[in-house]
Amino acid sequence: MSVVKKKKHVSKKNKKAWRKHCDITDVEAFLEDQRLEERLGKFDSKPDEELFVIDTAGDEKPEEKPDIKPMSAKLRKRALLPQIPKCYEILLPTSKVQDPNAKRNRVNPIGSKPTALSKVTDKRRLEKGSLQKKVELARKNRKIALDKKRKVKQIRQTFDKNLWGEDKPEEKGIPTTLCDEFISPEAQLHNVPTTKRLRAKPPPPKTVLTRAAVEAPHPGVSYNPSYQEHQELLQDVVQYEQKLMKREAHLHRVTTGMFSKVTAEEKENQWREEMSSGLPQPHNPTKEPKPEPESESETDNEYKAVNPPVKNKKKDHKARRKQRERLEEKERLKREKVEKKKITDLYKLRKLQSTISKTENRQSELRSKRTSKRIAAAAEALPALNAHKPPAKEPDFVDPKELTGDLRKLATKTNLLRERFESFQHRGALAASKLMMKKKRKVKSYFKPGHKVTDQDVERYLNNKNKQKKTVKLVK
Repeated sequence: MSVVKKKKHVSKKNKKAWRKHCDITDVEAFLEDQRLEERLGKFDSKPDEELFVIDTAGDEKPEEKPDIKPMSAKLRKRALLPQIPKCYEILLPTSKVQDPNAKRNRVNPIGSKPTALSKVTDKRRLEKGSLQKKVELARKNRKIALDKKRKVKQIRQTFDKNLWGEDKPEEKGIPTTLCDEFISPEAQLHNVPTTKRLRAKPPPPKTVLTRAAVEAPHPGVSYNPSYQEHQELLQDVVQYEQKLMKREAHLHRVTTGMFSKVTAEEKENQWREEMSSGLPQPHNPTKEPKPEPESESETDNEYKAVNPPVKNKKKDHKARRKQRERLEEKERLKREKVEKKKITDLYKLRKLQSTISKTENRQSELRSKRTSKRIAAAAEALPALNAHKPPAKEPDFVDPKELTGDLRKLATKTNLLRERFESFQHRGALAASKLMMKKKRKVKSYFKPGHKVTDQDVERYLNNKNKQKKTVKLVK
């Protein structure tokens, strides 16, 4: 027996109540069909060619679309460059009304029309050759950009992508230690960044060096070397130490040695003398001025001025003639000297030419030597993996007193791990590292009193503190 639902009566007094309780889906569907017919037209009035399509292909396979490589984020950003930014859309005209002045003059932007000054500059650069270089560089850059664009548009030919392995945790970079069913995928993905490489991998070196992993040491380093080999190694070590001492002496000379050392008393006297310069000196009875000897002028009562008047004594004709003759003789000697130098320079031309040619030959030889040396150094140089350089290798030396002649009594001085690490750096297989020294923190110690502290504990603490102070003073 079907259950008849009781009809629910609601108030439809307001428009809101009508919208809420009236079912108007059939009216909306009718209006939607009417709007669709207005857009596309009625089916009765349309011909069959527009409503139906004749299938001529049959059950043939559809044309396969090429597998185009998706664009990277960088290329997608570059594709948006020609578009107008959103912040400039407000400046664009929104009106569709055409310009009433159809013959309006077009204003060229600044820099599009060459000026007189730019023409002169381009002509000068063309004569110099820099403009041609710029044009060739621009052509080369355009070619490189076009090649890159073609490379991006190339269709992928290799189909080595595993479509079914994306859901595996190993494919996402999650370590195998976290691939467990008891660990949630959120926890797995959270631990992925800690296992990734944080530093950027340096580019591969341009020059590949083939050096021996273990270099043959000097024969004088042996536990039982010959006298001659040991002396040769000793001379190398002496030269290396002299070089270090010379460098240290130079640094001392240009830093500490530039300043003179004075005692505290001398420094105080110098400061007092400099600060009291120009001030009236206090009267010192111990230093009485010495009496000056009386001169003959003081004995006479005759008055003499400090600047006596100058007499306007004119030169006579003879003095002026002598002066003119002296000037003429001086000029004649000067001209004769110049003419004589010209004649001697003519005879010295061959000598000057030979000296110039010798100088040029010597300079060219030195230039070629420097170039060959630079090329050889560049060929043998280590690849620049970072900004640091590997530390210089110090020569090994065994003191004659420590030479035993027996491998059992031989004492090792080098650390094998450190030596291998520096060998990697010297061969260019590992980037050179810089030694970072950490500063030791000054830990402040204090005594925490308590109810269990005895007098012996306090005395022990004070004694340790006094010992630390004494050691600090001795070090200073």
